[in-house]
Amino acid sequence: MKDRFDLEILKLSAGKSTMHSVAAQITVSVIVILLTTLVALVFRFWGFAEISIGVVYILCVLIIARVTRGYMYGLAASVANILCFNYFFTEPYYTLHVYNRNYFTTFVVMLLASVLTSTLTSEILDSSALASKNEGITRMLYQITSSLAKASGVPEVASVSVRCISNLMDCDTCFVTLGEDGVPDWEYTYSAAEHRVISKPAPQAETKEKGKYVLPVSSHAKRYGMLCFPDGAAPAGEDEEKLLRSVAVQICVAMEREHLADEKKKVEAQAEREKLKSNLLRSISHDLRTPLAGISGLAEILQYNLEEDENREIARAIYDDANWLTHMVENILSLTKIQEGKMIQNIQQEAVEEIVAEAVKRAAKYAEKQKITVKIPHDVLFVPMDGKLIIQVLINLIDNAVKHSAPEQEIRVEVYPENNKVWFNVADHGTGIPEDELPHVFDLFYRADHGQADSKRGIGLGLTICKSIIDAHGGSILAENNTEGGATLRFWLPYQGGMKN
Repeated sequence: MKDRFDLEILKLSAGKSTMHSVAAQITVSVIVILLTTLVALVFRFWGFAEISIGVVYILCVLIIARVTRGYMYGLAASVANILCFNYFFTEPYYTLHVYNRNYFTTFVVMLLASVLTSTLTSEILDSSALASKNEGITRMLYQITSSLAKASGVPEVASVSVRCISNLMDCDTCFVTLGEDGVPDWEYTYSAAEHRVISKPAPQAETKEKGKYVLPVSSHAKRYGMLCFPDGAAPAGEDEEKLLRSVAVQICVAMEREHLADEKKKVEAQAEREKLKSNLLRSISHDLRTPLAGISGLAEILQYNLEEDENREIARAIYDDANWLTHMVENILSLTKIQEGKMIQNIQQEAVEEIVAEAVKRAAKYAEKQKITVKIPHDVLFVPMDGKLIIQVLINLIDNAVKHSAPEQEIRVEVYPENNKVWFNVADHGTGIPEDELPHVFDLFYRADHGQADSKRGIGLGLTICKSIIDAHGGSILAENNTEGGATLRFWLPYQGGMKN
């Protein structure tokens, strides 16, 4: 940015104009009074009336009030003009004595007129100066805001900021940006000698080393950086400090805009990566389902057609592994649907007995060595649910219990109503869950291996999918350890009654 701000406006805002020094204003006042007296003497020589000479002195007060600042100069000029008028133009001349008492009235009128003229003129000039100053400040803020609005990216915003502030303060200014952790990140310094912004990594130093005056650029939620000024460059007064703080607010808005834009880009990039990952997982899973079904079917046929026990065991291992892979593929497909929000629920009244029976039947294929017992109420419970999804939840919970139980250990499935809820419990007698891991068992990709080497322990999707499905039904799922050993995974669904004998 090549725009430079009007330095005279800055001087007005800071009150630094050298033309308004006391000595200069006194000198100007004396010269105006002397010139006025010379003009008045010429008027007397030409025969003008005393009233005309009095008007000339009132004009003198008006001129002094115009070229000086403050009421005192006008008041002093009013008194000095009365004395000059008395000394040069009232008898006896060249003395301060007065023979005619009527002159006292003239003096009083002249003094009042001079004082009123001086006061009104000073007020008008002060209002005009204030308006000019405010106009200059507004113009500067507009120029700074326009420049920041055109900037793109944090480095450009920082560069524009130090250039604007340096022109405003007439000194080299440094802007230190802060990283996400609040530590100084980059340092941008405007060099008036080189007319350019110099950027470099910020040293990890105390702020005081950057300058005597530091102005933070921050919002209520976050700190974006610090404006650092050299020695002797602090704001000259309250007005200049307010101006600087207003500029800092504009810089903060620009920095916040760029940070929000960066966050938006990161979120969009993350969403795109997640979408690509889900598409890849879905494609791979769909492609795996057909060959896995073929492998599982052929392995099952081989189990009943091979004669040697060793070969049947090999076929059985192939069958188990194929089923495990099929189950994992189903979980991956379910996860991609949940993450993309494409999991469609078909809620209707379902008989709990039928749902549990179907889930146990399917899960038994993966747990032939375990004993699965079921306990449900004698009365038929009808609960609003998506039957297919709840069957998948129960299969995953039973599969989890199988993974953490020794062969031939019992796995209990229990259902019971309680306080407008229907509880589904799946308990095992396995290793249990460490207390510090209980809050994390439903996290994505969580695996509680407990040091057991088993290639089919899973990849930590089943319980995450269970939680997503139960949450979508308006229920809740939790895990707890049993006092006699093992763990229980249990969930509830909303229930408003509905039993049949």
